[in-house]
Amino acid sequence: MRKLFWVGLFPPEVHSIGDHAQTLALEKFLAKYFDDFEVKRYYRSEVDRFFGENVESDDLIFLHSSGDFGDLYPDWHAIRKQIIVRFPENRIVQLPVSVYYGSVVACEEDKIFFSGRKNLLILCRTTEKAELLRNNFGCRAEFFPDFVFSLKVPVLDVVRRGKLATMRCDAESMYRKSVHNKLRRSRPLRMFFDFLLDVDAKKRLRHVFGGYYVKDVQMSDCDITDENRERIVSDTIRFYSRFESVITDRFHGAVFSFLSNTPFNFVGGKIKKKSSIDLGLAFDSYFKNFRNLVFSDVSSSPESEKTSSNLLDLIKSRRSVRKWNKKTVEPDTIKQILEAAVYAPSAGSLQATKFKVLADQKHIDFVCQNTSPWFRNSLPNRAILVFYDISKLSVKDWTERWVWQDTSCAMQNMMLLSEFLGIKSCWASVNPEQAKKIKAHFKIPKKFVLTCMLFLGYSDINVSLKSKHQGRPIMRSFKDAVLGGS
Repeated sequence: MRKLFWVGLFPPEVHSIGDHAQTLALEKFLAKYFDDFEVKRYYRSEVDRFFGENVESDDLIFLHSSGDFGDLYPDWHAIRKQIIVRFPENRIVQLPVSVYYGSVVACEEDKIFFSGRKNLLILCRTTEKAELLRNNFGCRAEFFPDFVFSLKVPVLDVVRRGKLATMRCDAESMYRKSVHNKLRRSRPLRMFFDFLLDVDAKKRLRHVFGGYYVKDVQMSDCDITDENRERIVSDTIRFYSRFESVITDRFHGAVFSFLSNTPFNFVGGKIKKKSSIDLGLAFDSYFKNFRNLVFSDVSSSPESEKTSSNLLDLIKSRRSVRKWNKKTVEPDTIKQILEAAVYAPSAGSLQATKFKVLADQKHIDFVCQNTSPWFRNSLPNRAILVFYDISKLSVKDWTERWVWQDTSCAMQNMMLLSEFLGIKSCWASVNPEQAKKIKAHFKIPKKFVLTCMLFLGYSDINVSLKSKHQGRPIMRSFKDAVLGGS
């Protein structure tokens, strides 16, 4: 019998009832739809035991649903990536997750890591985040509702009274963020605030959310085990059913409201960026199609979009790529790219822009270690270092801006011709310390200023034109860019 390894469950000592509701729902779902598999479960603390298992290539690996895809909770995200690397031949399904990135570096590094993972399927709690991963990470990502919505728990037939506010007391707390954001900048004040929150939270929260019964009913008073999980989850859902409405900054608070047919509102915090619930969805249709989704073969990259020979279309279609394959960029191709650079505008016709082409992977690796972090684990096939000969500047004042203007024009020409030739490129910058190390490594004379570098190579990644930068729309509006006429 084939095995299904279900990894990353929350252990009994984690008292979050919402997370255990996910476990309960998945237990029931897998028993119904994957009864031809031997299901083996592993808590988050048991990853080493999972790594020691005999995993066959046709076995499935399911990573437990959670709210920690990205850099908000980096520890488990790092383990998730270890599992993906360890089992490249297995179908791995990341069960519905919330996606959040606060760091540019973490997001860029993950773009490189997740691209091209053909056996990986990432299920996201929102269509927005699924599109973000699909269009920017070049991986297979789909929207899918949490399996917790498949739970069927009879609710109490009672008269609803009062209102419930179930609020977090952690890093994602709306109350902590919106009301006391300024206090958090000062350590003494923050410590005082934390003390108040622990001692008198309910009283102060009732003042903020007047008329609400304030209780964080998401946390159990005891360990949640296989024996008591269903009872605790059912009791929580029935507790919600006693109220007329709910206000919450918890994703699971919204889940329990939905399961108990209680009207609710999200407020503040990171939850708005991480998760949302579309109550109009036909959840059952998703769950019935889940097995087909798991075993379907869908391209791991966004649809390739044909590039026109029209120059404006070429400009619009160019995107930075940070993951390359092993195919060699031929010397003749590099020569054409350099020729495009030489024909870039040159202030005062000084022709002071100079280039150094790197083909040796040891040299390329050295350069990649001395620039942005996301290049350190993904080496291009070729690199072109761009310099400016400042000895050609006769007047060392306002003309120093030519250093950056000329080299930037050369870079743009090279990137556009690279795109036309089917070569994927990425502009890499260096700070003064990094530039100093690189120049010393290659024994570059002092008169040459290293302004930037162009990384080149062939790539299997088709970057979607719908891609965003750090999840935010890229400004491509002519109307917004033009300041206006006179």
